Amino acid sequence: MATPPELTRRRLAPFCLLDRYLLREFLFYYVLALVGFVAFVLLFDAFEKIDTFIDYNASAGEILRFYLYSLPYKGLLVGPVAPLLATFLSLGAMTRFQETTIIKAAGISLYRFLLPLYVLGLLISVASFFVSEFVMPEANRRARRIMHEEIKHRSSRSLGSRVNVTYLGGENRLYVIRRYDIPRRTMVDPSVQEFDGERMRRRIDAETAVFRDGAWVFLHGIERTFAADGTETAVEFDSLRVNVPERPADFAKEKARPDEMSYPALRRYAERVRQSGSSVQRYETELNLRLAFPLVNLVVILIGSTLAVQIRRGGIALGFGFSLAIAFGYWSLIRAGQVLGNNGTLPPVLAAWLGNIVFIALGIAMLYRAPK
Repeated sequence: MATPPELTRRRLAPFCLLDRYLLREFLFYYVLALVGFVAFVLLFDAFEKIDTFIDYNASAGEILRFYLYSLPYKGLLVGPVAPLLATFLSLGAMTRFQETTIIKAAGISLYRFLLPLYVLGLLISVASFFVSEFVMPEANRRARRIMHEEIKHRSSRSLGSRVNVTYLGGENRLYVIRRYDIPRRTMVDPSVQEFDGERMRRRIDAETAVFRDGAWVFLHGIERTFAADGTETAVEFDSLRVNVPERPADFAKEKARPDEMSYPALRRYAERVRQSGSSVQRYETELNLRLAFPLVNLVVILIGSTLAVQIRRGGIALGFGFSLAIAFGYWSLIRAGQVLGNNGTLPPVLAAWLGNIVFIALGIAMLYRAPK
């Protein structure tokens, strides 16, 4: 007996006419949505900073270059909304015009029909990761320099001093300095803590420390050493010369910013923080977020596609509303996980992947229950 046509599943070649049609529709809306959302975010940011631009008489060229280097960060921030909206608009139109019904009647499964979108979502996620690693850190540094040096006319290396300086040195060494005088290369109220793993083995507290003849000389202070059994030995000194690799220029630099570091650089910094005995929950959560966040582009396509093929009414307004609602829920879960990871309530891996875990499970369940 012949198999009914509706039960026959057709096998399609990769990148066939149907795939190209679906991808063309998706990419059209994706580019429009991405450009639109990024432009909106940049315009909103410009309205926030307009008083700063006016107060410092910023030129059009300076403002333009500042936002040019801000593009990668802004694009990555709002980027996941674009594939979500593009999915709703492209598939929503095909559903309203009965194209998806015809495709299923032709024996093409829903999984095979949506496969090109999932592959493209994966490629967008990979591209987002590479932009966040190789483009965004340097772009953020340049944008900050333009704002502080060219617009606000402030030197990247202050000609005066820095206060409340915390610096992670080499060999498990932590500097805590009340004030650092940059031109005189002098520390005021410095405290140097050296660790062996998580155990402090030496601490130097002094009134001042000056850089002389290639080494730091600590003046009028106390040197404490701690044995493995907890025994403490304290010795007062008038002058103590300490040979360490840290140089005056190291303390003149601003504190490292996670959004200006690549994944390997942030991992090395987190390791230095761990060796100093400080908490690394925040940095470990940020490291895992670097891997988890780009995958949002694929997950929102998974969620959006399963909804779009089932909604037969509504147009751009409905797709836009669903996109904002899903994006808001996703972003709320990511932020909640980040907070829970930073304060140690959740392990960093689980905290960073919380949003993806919830929405991937939801998307798979919706795809499984969707009419095939």
